[in-house]
Amino acid sequence: MDRPIFSRGTGKAAVAPAAGWNDLVFAAENGIDLKYQLYLPKNLDKTRAYPLIFYMHSAGVRCDDNSQIYTGEAKFLRNLEVGDYRDECLVLSPCCPKSDKWVDVERWNCLSYDADALPQSRYMAAAIELFSEICAAFPVDRSRLYLYGMSMGGFAVWDILARYPHVFAAAVIAAGCGAPRAAKEMTDTAIWIFHGTKDGAVPFESATRMADALTAAGKTDLRFTAFEGAGHGIWHLTADTEGLYDWMFAQRRN
Repeated sequence: MDRPIFSRGTGKAAVAPAAGWNDLVFAAENGIDLKYQLYLPKNLDKTRAYPLIFYMHSAGVRCDDNSQIYTGEAKFLRNLEVGDYRDECLVLSPCCPKSDKWVDVERWNCLSYDADALPQSRYMAAAIELFSEICAAFPVDRSRLYLYGMSMGGFAVWDILARYPHVFAAAVIAAGCGAPRAAKEMTDTAIWIFHGTKDGAVPFESATRMADALTAAGKTDLRFTAFEGAGHGIWHLTADTEGLYDWMFAQRRN
């Protein structure tokens, strides 16, 4: 499922936002006006290339006002804002409305899904187009593209890795379900899985199935953190994991 992900850039995302978070709207080719938040470091230097984090939020914070980054779930972003990398990266966070999903699975408590058999959702298509435009419009280091997703956002990260392999240097998946049949395409991306062993929304087995599939495909550097006794809401445990940001920003692709 290796599809092109980068456009030549149409200029639709060539805005001049300020440092910090910017509340913006992108007119996608499929007719969706996609709300999104774009984080830029202070004193953005257009002569250097910055890593970019593609942040995919959960179903629980779907919204129509682009407020997904200001929820408790976004502790990963709060930690980033005050950490050592706050002026060393860009963050892109598209907003999924309450009426839609990043991945059109029938239910959240599934153990796996087949990305080949499942058409890409409308909002995921718009988000990928936006991602491509941001990479063209800003000084982005394409060897240091990172994914982060919680719950529905975790589904989204696995879906992106399945449909666009060989693009992202690292991916963090918290409490998400994936597509094991596509695991062989993901082995050259650094992956860190987080899941609660007592997750009642997205079963822990969904994470072990992906880990097993990746291992069977030959991946030897997979990281898997199981939070013993934890339920679905592990965003704070994930974000506060020692070394998470250092690990992420150390990853590069050729």
